Amino acid sequence: MANAVPPPLQRAESLRAFKIRAVIVHLACLGVFFVPLTSTVLWTAVALYFIRVFSWEAGSHRYFSHRSFKTSRTFQFILALLAALSGQRGVIWWATHHRAHHKYSDVSPLDQHSPRFHSLWHAHFGWLLSQRALDTDLTQARDLARFPELVWLNKYHYFFPLGLLIATFCVGQYTAFFGAKGLGASAVVWTFFVSMVLSQQAAFLLNTGLHGVEPGWFRYRRFETKDTTTNAWLLAIPILGGAFHNNHHRYMSSARSGFYWYELDLTYLMLKILSWLRIVWDLVPVPLEVLEEGGKSNGHYPRGR
Repeated sequence: MANAVPPPLQRAESLRAFKIRAVIVHLACLGVFFVPLTSTVLWTAVALYFIRVFSWEAGSHRYFSHRSFKTSRTFQFILALLAALSGQRGVIWWATHHRAHHKYSDVSPLDQHSPRFHSLWHAHFGWLLSQRALDTDLTQARDLARFPELVWLNKYHYFFPLGLLIATFCVGQYTAFFGAKGLGASAVVWTFFVSMVLSQQAAFLLNTGLHGVEPGWFRYRRFETKDTTTNAWLLAIPILGGAFHNNHHRYMSSARSGFYWYELDLTYLMLKILSWLRIVWDLVPVPLEVLEEGGKSNGHYPRGR
């Protein structure tokens, strides 16, 4: 049974340990210049990239941060576990920071992700480099902290990427899954490190690439929100629909970020498939008045929700 009262501040690993791990993860990507690459390794890396993006976009973001759909406790844990494999810490930590981002988005320095108040480096990654940023105030996500398994996973999130790293090496080194035996180093570099770092950069790009920038040929601003968000159709596939950021900031409770039929939101399409399978349900729609508001700004009306 879920706990009714969440524990207080959950301490993270030391800032020094985080910095060392971050340096190792990024330096390991340089291994692409020294290890062989097979087609199977490449396509596995691509597949794991999209699995990781889906895990934080559908899981950490739309479900844990905004509760935009419902699911069972079992699948909730599976989403949290997959999100941990993306290397973006625990889902409670993710949700507390993201909710603060929406509360102060581009209107206060308390929005640590805002390039409007902070440097691009700080908004993109530098905000993580403090012990305060790594700790989790569980009282800021009481709806999540009442589940002891999520609190536990939030505390020990780093063991799961480590387990995946070891498993990836063993499969590549001792089986012919990637085309031949002895490809452990290639599998680790490409399918673990490169795939994970690119998926992390995709998440960070939402903060620095879609905030505080003027609309351009691939960025547009449909809604007049309090922040400086834009949509970016060019990033729709790489970020699985999460790049319709201005839409999302207009109505963050929706299970979809692509509000219109031509705004390709692959995360939402996958959630719809999961809803047909009855794995998730009660996907929050975009209110008709919001759709009409966005349609008027573009001189057209949508075909529906």
